[in-house]
Amino acid sequence: MPPPVIDQSRTAPGSITHRPLAGQSKVRQKIEPKFNLLDFARQTMKTPGSIGAIAPSSKYVANSVMSLANLDNAKTVVELGPGTGVFTEQIIKKIGSDTTFFALELNKVFVQATKDRCPQAEVYHDTAQSIRHYLNKHEADHCDCIVSSLPWTIFDPEDQNILLETLSSVLAPGGSFVSIVYLGAKTRRRGRHFIDSLPTHFNTVYKTKTVWKNMPPTQIYRCGN
Repeated sequence: MPPPVIDQSRTAPGSITHRPLAGQSKVRQKIEPKFNLLDFARQTMKTPGSIGAIAPSSKYVANSVMSLANLDNAKTVVELGPGTGVFTEQIIKKIGSDTTFFALELNKVFVQATKDRCPQAEVYHDTAQSIRHYLNKHEADHCDCIVSSLPWTIFDPEDQNILLETLSSVLAPGGSFVSIVYLGAKTRRRGRHFIDSLPTHFNTVYKTKTVWKNMPPTQIYRCGN
C-alpha cells in the first residue's frame, strides 16, 4: 500500500542565510516588477486552459513554500511554472552562488515577466516535461528541490502521471518536491487524481494548513523520495 498523506499543521521556517550571487552587491536594490495584476488577468483570459490562477501567489504563500523547500543545502533547484516570478525572486535570495537554478515556463509573456523581475535567473520557454533535458544542459543528473506552481487541475490524469513519474525520477534522494494546490482541488476530478497520486510517486507526502491570504486560498504539498 502507498504511504498515507500526512497533514503538517505547523512548519518552522528554515534558518537560511542569504549569500549574494557572484558579482551581486550585498546591498541589493529592489527591482519593481513591470508586470501587474491587470496584465496577469489578461493572460488568464487569453489562455484559460494553461493558467490555473487568477492572480500571482501572495508573499504568504511564497514564505510557506520557501520554508518547506530546504534550499540551504540544495545544489540544483528547478522551478516549474514561475508565472511572474514571485517564487523565483525568493529562491534567488535563498540559494548560494554555487547552486544551479533554472525555471521552465510555458507562457512566453510570463517568461519575460520573470526575467524582468529576476534578470539573473535562467528562465526557459518550455514545458515541465523537458526538465531532464535542461538538467543535462546544466550537467546535472538530479535536482535537490523542485518548486512547482503548475495548474495540476488543468492537466489530464494521464499527463499528471507521466509528469509526476518524471519529477520523481529526477529528484535526488532526500530532495523535496514542493507544489502549491489551490483550495477546492479535491472537489474536481483532476484535482483529486493529482492529490491521490502523490503517495504513488513519492515516499513521503506532507500537506500544510490552508494559506487563506491568497487568491485563491492555497495549500502546499511537500513530497520526497
